[in-house]
Amino acid sequence: MTIRPYRHSIPSEILALSHERDLLRRRGQYDKADLLKQQIEAAGYVVRDNPHGAHLVILPGVLVDGKQYRTAQYVPSLLDETDRCTFSINILAQNNIEQARRCVESILSHAGDISFEIILVDNASLDGLDIWGESLHHKDARVHLLRTTRKVGVAEARNIGLKQSQGQYILLLDINAELTSDILHPLAEALADTSVGLTGPHGFRTDDLRHFEESEEIEVEAVDTTCMAFRRSLLRETGLLDEGYRYPQFMHIDFSFAIRDTGARVIRIPDLPLILHAEDERSATPQEEAQQNRVTKRNFYRYLEKWGDRDDLLLEGDEDEDFEDDDEDFEDEDEETGK
Repeated sequence: MTIRPYRHSIPSEILALSHERDLLRRRGQYDKADLLKQQIEAAGYVVRDNPHGAHLVILPGVLVDGKQYRTAQYVPSLLDETDRCTFSINILAQNNIEQARRCVESILSHAGDISFEIILVDNASLDGLDIWGESLHHKDARVHLLRTTRKVGVAEARNIGLKQSQGQYILLLDINAELTSDILHPLAEALADTSVGLTGPHGFRTDDLRHFEESEEIEVEAVDTTCMAFRRSLLRETGLLDEGYRYPQFMHIDFSFAIRDTGARVIRIPDLPLILHAEDERSATPQEEAQQNRVTKRNFYRYLEKWGDRDDLLLEGDEDEDFEDDDEDFEDEDEETGK
């Protein structure tokens, strides 16, 4: 018998397909059952089998400027469309309306004469951010609100915004960032060099693809997503962010190496007029700290599986010697736990 959570929310035709699939599986007709599973998943549900039948999980929907899509997969990609502005500024928000307001208002105040759009992705906030974002969209057509109906992972949320971006360049900006002057012109000037694929104010270098330190050098191996700008056209080569990163740790390193793998350079722009405000954080409980450590380790191994043997992507002359031994302990310890 099919288990039916949120029964009132699942259409009868989907429940009928699930019931029919259960019967087919009991008869051993797995090929036909798999075809029905594909239909159910295409309609926006995850099918999880258990001894009693199928458990249907409703996937988060997405609203794009008020238009609803059943799942993120149905949000159309505009990446092959022509540029409609110079910058698409992507901001990810979740229950931080005041930080979002400060960040967006600083962009509107300091963008200057460069054309831009703001792609504000609201990851299922409950603090009224969606109402404020809708109001702002109606006042200023350059601001677009994309809202998930339930929380999704960081990379998936970022990808929703990336797919809807139509700027020549894309800027990923942290919700705690505040512009104090024009940063778009310096970023555009750096990316006008066709050898440069990725830039931002905070750069990192490594000599072994495992230990990273913030670098004062101009050419680096990675920049972080507090302020990360790149040419939109590069996404055709790199693909979108790896949605296996539900949390941000190592996601920026992964994407930076995906950019370098295209042959493009990654450079740092020092002294951009940008303030990164501290997050409002309470003290983490021991359980939360343990979970954070597990997430970091899992993401590290995801990154390492993809890029850990790509010495060809290291910059020549990387000879940083003063890496902390703690990082080695971190890696050795995790060889027992895996991802």
